[in-house]
Amino acid sequence: VDGNVNIGVFASDNVALSSVTLYVDGVVKASGTGNISYTWNSRKAASGSHTVQAIARDAAGNTTAQSVQVYK
Repeated sequence: VDGNVNIGVFASDNVALSSVTLYVDGVVKASGTGNISYTWNSRKAASGSHTVQAIARDAAGNTTAQSVQVYK
């Protein structure tokens, strides 16, 4: 990746989401209670591997996480 990277998180639940959180390299970059978007300026990141992760939680306390490795 290079420059500004648009990241979208789209989550749903059969009842209700309580939170959705987006992390880049373990640091919270955006959060909300539904779909979220964030523009990551990767120019400020070191060269190498970076982890982008989203964690969604529902009203019952269930969580699910997805992550992807990107390289600069």
